[in-house]
Amino acid sequence: MNNDRISTRYIGAFTDFIINIFVVLFSYKISYISDFFKLTETSVIIGALLVFVASFVYFLFDVYSIKPYEKLISLLVKIFIAQLFVITISMVAVALFAANVASNYIFAIAICGISYACIAVKKIIVTKILHRIRMNKKNQKNILIVGNSNGALEYVNQINDNKHYGYKIIGCVCDSENPKLNKLGGMDELDMIIKVYKPQEIVLALHAHEDKKTLDILSICDQNGIRTSIVPVEYKYFKSKSQIDMVGNIPVINTRAIPLDNMANAALKRIMDIIISLMVIILTFPIMIIAFIGVKLSSKGPAIFKQKRVGKNNKEFTMYKFRSMKVNDQESTGWTTSDDPRKTKFGTFMRKTGIDELPQFFNVLFGSMSIVGPRPELPVHVEKYKKEIPLYMVKHQVKPGITGLAQIYGYRGDTSIEKRIDLDIKYIEEWTLFNDIKILIATPFKMFNRNEKYIK
Repeated sequence: MNNDRISTRYIGAFTDFIINIFVVLFSYKISYISDFFKLTETSVIIGALLVFVASFVYFLFDVYSIKPYEKLISLLVKIFIAQLFVITISMVAVALFAANVASNYIFAIAICGISYACIAVKKIIVTKILHRIRMNKKNQKNILIVGNSNGALEYVNQINDNKHYGYKIIGCVCDSENPKLNKLGGMDELDMIIKVYKPQEIVLALHAHEDKKTLDILSICDQNGIRTSIVPVEYKYFKSKSQIDMVGNIPVINTRAIPLDNMANAALKRIMDIIISLMVIILTFPIMIIAFIGVKLSSKGPAIFKQKRVGKNNKEFTMYKFRSMKVNDQESTGWTTSDDPRKTKFGTFMRKTGIDELPQFFNVLFGSMSIVGPRPELPVHVEKYKKEIPLYMVKHQVKPGITGLAQIYGYRGDTSIEKRIDLDIKYIEEWTLFNDIKILIATPFKMFNRNEKYIK
């Protein structure tokens, strides 16, 4: 990381610190004018502490790391999650030390909300400005490629297609010719080329048969004090953000590390699941009572349909729904069609409106499902598709959901299972809280278009 990027990091931290100070002072001023909040000297102390706590939490959540390739929305979500932690800390401080708890709760939440809005706007403006500057070939980072493998070509293409990253490929050092790369010299000339062109970072993208040269190349880079990155020979195996773990002194690459492997992300999603499932259960409880009675009156059998499904880590769980069909001997192994003769009239209505799935919010509350995620499959279908569809079992790395990315794109029931799995994997690999919220907002608009299929 060069000095310009380090200074940018600390400038960002300093400006956020100043913004938080002004937000707190502004909030105090408004509170005194409106006389809405009953603030005390303790409130002033808590507000001051929030400024310092926020700065610490932002660093803890890596908000200020310089990653030109990081998407703006990912950064905003990261700041939002950090702000939730700041709110939690402020709630604890208010409960322990403040006299007027309710008023100070509202005041602390208001400060955090205004602070997030101001910092988010600042981040958007600064990011757009930096993108514009880099697009004009300023504030660029000079990159030297060592090797001319397919990984090298793909790396160069990605840099050329994303000028806003601020990277400039100055050339390639390799022993064989490649017309698509600007060759500056051979491997034995690397030390001289570094001294002449002064790259800020070197990217190794060697062929498999050149791996013996890696140690010598890294030694030369270290002697010149240059940061070095390596493009794996089989880079196409790494389909998501990978993670490096240390087993003793041996680095082991996790080829499919996902955002929900992070404890903070998983905790945030679980908190959202609990809050939303409780709200839905409370708000729809009268509807569930009516549905329960309707099912009992429309056909014989239990009102709640229980079915084994496969969940996270391939563990089976019991999924609950309101029974929409007559009791039959194929209910544990089949899907349904829109005109399935086994469905009752009341069951058809429930399926059209999604009422039949309301009991699944108890699955969410108890932890076997999530609000958003890949739809859970029957064990018999899992056994079938895992042999036929590549990467099918990846979907079982997270909890199944009531709704999901595949569902809002219309891939449910009698639709392509391959497309469904592609969208499930895309959701898993690119998970953010913001994406979950977008899927939740889109779900009601898809509720009344539910194609179904029955497989014997």
